[in-house]
Order: sequence, then structure tokens, then C-alpha cells
Amino acid sequence: RAMTVVCSEGVFLILKQLGGEQSLRPLRIIIYVLLLVWCFMGVAIIADVFMVAIEKITSRKTRRAIEGGKRQVTKPVWSPTVANLTLMALGSSAPEIIINIIEIFRDDFFSGPRNVTPLGPSTIVGSAAFNLFVIVAVCVSVIPDGEVRMIKELDVYALTAVFSIFAYVWLLVILMLRTPHVVEVWEGVLTFLFFPILVSLAWAIDKHDFFGRDRKEVIPGVLSSEMTKEELAEMETQIRKEHGQDLSEEQVAKFMQIYMGERSSRAKYRIAATRSLVGGKRVSSVVDRFARSMNMRPAAKKVLPLDALPVVPTKQGMGGASGSHSRSAVIEFMELKKAVLENAGSVRVAVHRTGDVTCACSVDYKTRDGTAHSPSDYMQAEGTLHFAPNEIDKIISVSIVDDFSYEENEEFYIDLTNAQVLVETDDVAGCLAVLGEQSTTTVVIVDDDLPGVIAFPEDEVKVVEKLVDYEVPLVVMRRSGSTGKVSCQYRTEDDTALAGTDYEAQEGTLEFANQEMEHTIKVKIKARGRYDRSERFRVILEGPTTGGAKFDPATDGGSECCILTVLIECEKVAKARVDSLMNILQTNWDKAKVGHSNWRDQFVAALFVNGGEDDGDGDDPSATDYAMHIITVPWKVLFAFCPPPCYCGGWLSFYVALGFIGLVTSLISDLANLLGCALQICNGITAITFVALGTSLPDTFASKTAAVQDPYADASIVNVTGSNSVNVFLGLGLPWMLASFKWAVAGRDTEWDNRYLADQDIPAYVKEGGAFVVKAQDLAFSVGVFAGFAVVCIFVLAVRRFYIGGELGGPRGPKIATSIGLFGLWVAYISLSSWRAMQQSSGSC
Repeated sequence: RAMTVVCSEGVFLILKQLGGEQSLRPLRIIIYVLLLVWCFMGVAIIADVFMVAIEKITSRKTRRAIEGGKRQVTKPVWSPTVANLTLMALGSSAPEIIINIIEIFRDDFFSGPRNVTPLGPSTIVGSAAFNLFVIVAVCVSVIPDGEVRMIKELDVYALTAVFSIFAYVWLLVILMLRTPHVVEVWEGVLTFLFFPILVSLAWAIDKHDFFGRDRKEVIPGVLSSEMTKEELAEMETQIRKEHGQDLSEEQVAKFMQIYMGERSSRAKYRIAATRSLVGGKRVSSVVDRFARSMNMRPAAKKVLPLDALPVVPTKQGMGGASGSHSRSAVIEFMELKKAVLENAGSVRVAVHRTGDVTCACSVDYKTRDGTAHSPSDYMQAEGTLHFAPNEIDKIISVSIVDDFSYEENEEFYIDLTNAQVLVETDDVAGCLAVLGEQSTTTVVIVDDDLPGVIAFPEDEVKVVEKLVDYEVPLVVMRRSGSTGKVSCQYRTEDDTALAGTDYEAQEGTLEFANQEMEHTIKVKIKARGRYDRSERFRVILEGPTTGGAKFDPATDGGSECCILTVLIECEKVAKARVDSLMNILQTNWDKAKVGHSNWRDQFVAALFVNGGEDDGDGDDPSATDYAMHIITVPWKVLFAFCPPPCYCGGWLSFYVALGFIGLVTSLISDLANLLGCALQICNGITAITFVALGTSLPDTFASKTAAVQDPYADASIVNVTGSNSVNVFLGLGLPWMLASFKWAVAGRDTEWDNRYLADQDIPAYVKEGGAFVVKAQDLAFSVGVFAGFAVVCIFVLAVRRFYIGGELGGPRGPKIATSIGLFGLWVAYISLSSWRAMQQSSGSC
């Protein structure tokens, strides 16, 4: 049976079929494809403007009082998690969402034109498939071989992943199970309400309020959730007794990380128990390892049977007693791992003898490089230890080199070899000297050359405006260490004070030389005239830092950055000079002036290739740059009319850009319909292929960049799962809720009767009063296929995290295999959904 493609009229009358002759069909296809690609470029450009406005909105900060009002700190108004799931998700999914809203209003609250599959719902599902399968496949493969990116905020990811699957399962429930082909009012409302529910749950998890926990910073490497405070205090005391009372908290934390960095898993406990039962190789328990690392002897020590000990030849060679020795001396280190401060001068490592101690024995020792190297970090040592009869302990001393540069903890090893009996007499006949299991020990050198923490002396400083411009020095301190050369980045940021009007913007690199404790940043305060008001701006110290320096977590900005708020106050003398003047207008004209300047810059950027900027690196625009600029310059000029984001905190630009996105999306919808007609394919196929791919390509490149540059995979994967959920709850929930309200209030009309009274798929009770109808055969099949494949994709990511250590990257083989597999899921989804669309029973689409 031949399939009939029914073409619908678009929003724009100009976009009609270009001639009906069959001979012009290839030309029409080429024209529609080119126009569609051009519109995709346009929607990408205006989406970029939209995201700039969103960034302006979500980056807003405020000052909040803490510690009972004693201090004020700078806090973002928007939680990053809430911002990602609301405005950021809306920005990345705006075209898909707006297509659905436009179609509902264009088609008089029907789900598409008569006998025509609507583009919107299929675009939502097709875009979700492209996002989850193709974008994640790209992100997995672009990570350099051997590198791994894992999701940091696993709890937020788990929530969005569950909701990203639940959203599409919910569509199946309301379209096929509960009320087939009908969206009732409560279903539309609940679908929309899932959006604020998702955001609320994500916010609660992000704050850890939902689970009754607080997000607190713990000492690095310490598994505080597994230790009581009493145990932690005992461990700190033990470390300070052994290594000195003057250790800083950071140094104590390093020792804790060395001693307690590894925790036995349940699998290791199982292996240890099994080997203990069958006499296999011993697995050290957590208690034993901790006791040895603390230079404490366990309460009881297992002694292996003599026949299980390896036979080591004596000094006399192999001619002694063979296999019938009744006595053996076991020589080994007392500690598997030893930590020492770099300035300790030397480290003393104990060698212990157990078993038969009546014979004289010897054992050779030698140091071996690890991450620490001789002679720059320690002095190589080798020799022979001689145990006299009944002597059980010997000490190996290794000199430690103390330098003046900051470096991470380093380690080297000491190996015991060639254990032998020195003198064998009748009294000690049959005695053997053998090495125990702890024949190698690790010595960890803890660096004492702390680079220090960088901070401003205060969180807020006040400066007085003068009659002329002048520079104010802002002091930056380096505390708790000053070893080595360190640096960080600094920049100024507007608040109520504006760069160029109230002060001169500054940015650059702040460098501290070795042993330098104080530095200054000079900022020019401009004379502009004030009477009784103050303005403020911020100076921010941020990463990347070099030399190991950190930011003081007790200051404004926390451990991520350091923020100084500068208040510009009026001069007292100036008040007396202007007392006779009336202050009528309080409008901030500076913002208007800067706004016009930015608007001018927008048109300059739109008219000139690469924005007309010379970046100073000597690289001229390429031929591709010129070609793409010529193609897209109409869009750039049109969107330059969008207000700059400095107006109304970005909200004015947000709404105008949203309107532009609606305009371009309408063009895309019309062109997609026309292309489907020219290709004689259904709207559902066009939506999940051309439209979904075109609207998702910008997200592909953004996610690829985030995957390569970010140390974690959150920006790449959590954005996908979050957007896929928001697409359903907003993109379908909002228009379907409005349409269900309309038909519940207005009831049936003539057009509704012509469409659905004779339709056997519509329940009889619905035909009595009318309702919002969504023909679900093809859509439900597409949703079901995607939901099933989405479960597979989430499972694959979980397996990668378990076996490879992260969702993205890894060894080349598994990385390529994962990418091919995920891309194959997308191809399978497209193939199955297209097959179903072409096999629909009505014979038209």
C-alpha cells in the first residue's frame, strides 16, 4: 500500500510549495535543505544570545550575613543545580520546546493539522535520543586515551537520570494506558508540575537538606563518615606524638591520607577469609595495616606453619639439611608504610625478627626510587644488617633531603634480600633465615614546604572618592607558608559600581616570589562626583593557581576563590559643596550610557567578520570564517537588535531573544513540513532526523568542549539527562496542559467532531464532551523504543564508572566500543521509529 504524505500550511504564507511539477522536486529538496540548514544557523546564533542573557541572570551575586551578622559573604543568587535545570536547560532546549507551543496555538489547540503528524512531540523524543546517544558517544570518544572523566555530583545525576527515563515512561502511561490517545486535565497539569518537582528535589539534594545532611568540607582523604570523632581525635594525637606537636592541620591531613587512604572492601574481606581457611596467601587486614602504619604491633600475630615458609639457602649453600629444618628465623619490616616529614633529617625503619632467634643471621637492604629520587629527595642507602643470637630488632636509617620547593608527597622503597644464617653450630643446627611477607616497605616523604594560602586581609574595604582619579593599593596576604613561587589570577567585577565610570577594570596574574608574604593590586578609582551614596565592586582572586597555593576557605569565596568587596564612598568635603543642589533624578545614567555602547558593539560584531576584533596574535580570519560570516550576517544583524544583557539584569534580553527563537523556530517548522512533503516522508521521520539533529548540534559541540576541558563529566552528561527531562515537562507539559484546559472548558466544536467522532480509537466517554486528543500510535512506539534504549545507555555508563573509573574516556578499546555502541542505539532508534511511521494503519501522515 502506498503511503500518502499530507502537507500542512505553515505560519508564513511565503513558504508554499515551489511548483508542483515532479521535475522540480529535486530542486525543491535542495532549496528546502539549504534553507533549513541556514535557519539552524540562525537559531544557533540567537540561542547563543539567549544563553548570554541566562548567564547574566544566573551569575548574579548578593551579600549575605553569616555568623550572627558579624560577617558578610558573597553568595550566588541562583543555585548552580537549579540554574542548570531551569534557565540553562530552557536555553539549550528552547527550539524544541517552542515548536510544541507554536503548533498548539497555530492549530487551534489541536495536536497538529488534520491527518498530519505534528512535528513537536516527535522532535522532543528525537532530540532526546540524539542528546543521550550521540552526544554522550562523542563525549566518551574525545577524551584523550587513558584519561577518565567521572561525574562528581553523583546524587544529582542519579536524580536527573531517573527522571529522564521516567518522563518518557510517563508519556506512555498517559497516552496508551490510563486514557488512550487522550490527555486529560489532571494529566497535563501533573506533567507540567513534574518540572518544579524535579527542580525542588535537585535543589534539596544539592543542599543535602532532603536527606538530612549538610554539605561540609572534610579533610582530604579522610573517610570521616566511617570514623567517629573520638577515633579521629585519637588518630590525630597519635600522628602528633610521632611526628611533632607543631604540625599544621594540612600536614596532619596528609598523614591521615597516607595512613587511612585505603579501605578494605567487602570483596577483600571475603578473599582474606577464604585464604585463611585454605592456607592461601595472607591478605593484610585493615586493623593490621593501620597498626603497622602507626608503629604499633597488633595484639596477636598469625605464625605460618614451617612447611609453608619458603626455603632460603644458608651461607653454606644447598648442602645443608633439605626440607627437614625444624627451626626458622623470619626477618621482615615492622611497617608496610612509613611517613616522615621532609625536614626530619632522616627516617628510621625497624626490621624485626621472629621465629627462632637463637642463631646469628644477616639480611641485605637497599633503597629503591619511587616518585622520590636519590639524591634529590633522599640519600641512597644499602648494606647488611647482622642479628646476633637472641637479637630481634635492627634499625635502618635513611637521610632525607630537605629542599625549599613545594611538591606533592613522594615515596621510595626499601627492599630486604638475601637472608641467611651467619654461623651454624651444633646448637643451632637446622636453623634457617627466611624473609617474611613484609620484605619491602614504603617510605612517604611529606613535604613541609607549604606554599601557603592566598587571601585578602578583610572581606570588605572602604575607599574614598577624590576630586581626581587615583590608584588605591589592595593588599593580598600569603599566610601559613611562603615557600616557592606561587601565582593566581585576579579580576574585577561590577556590582553597583561600573568599570570605566567608577573604576578601571583590572585583570591579570598575581605572582608571589619565594618567601614573599604580601603583594598589592592597584585599582584606579575614578572621580565622578557623589553626594551621599556609595558604589561597590569586587576584586576576585581565582584559579588556576600555580605552585600549590590555595585560597583561604574562611574568607569570602571559600576554597574556590577569594572575594574582596570594595566600597567607594563619597568624600565628606564634597558633600558640603553640593548641599545646595537638589538631587531630583536617581536614575543610574551610567548604565544607560554603557548600554548604548554595548548595543553599538553588537552591531559592530554583527557586521564584521570575527566581530571586527583584532586579538593581537597575528592570525587573520580564514576563508571559512569569511564564508560563514557572509552566509549568517543577515541573522547577526537581525539579532543585534536584541537588547544587551546589561538591561534589567538580563531579563529584557532573555524575553526578546526568546521571541526571536520563536520566530526562527516557526520558519524551521514550516521548512521541515515542506521538506517532508518534497521527500514524501512523514513529519515524524522529519522531526526525529532533520529537526532534532539541527537543533541539537550546538549542544553537541558545547558538550564536547566541556568534556575535554572540565575535570569532571557533570557538564557533559548531567546537562543531557536534565535537558531530556525538562523537554517533556515543559515542552509537552505546558502546551498539553493549556490545550486540555481549553477543551475541558469549551467542549466539542464542529472541527473536533469532524476529526474524532468517527475515530474508533477515541474512547466513547470522551466523545460526549470533548477532550485534548493526541494520536499516540507512532509517538508511543518511538517513546517506548527510546525509553528502552535509554535504560541501556544509563546502564552502560554505570558499568563504565565501575570498571573504568569514570563515565567518559578510558582506554582506547573500551572507549571506541562504547561510542560505537551508543551511536548504534541512535541508528537503531531512527530505523525502528521510521519503519513504524511508514507502516501506520491509516496510510497517511
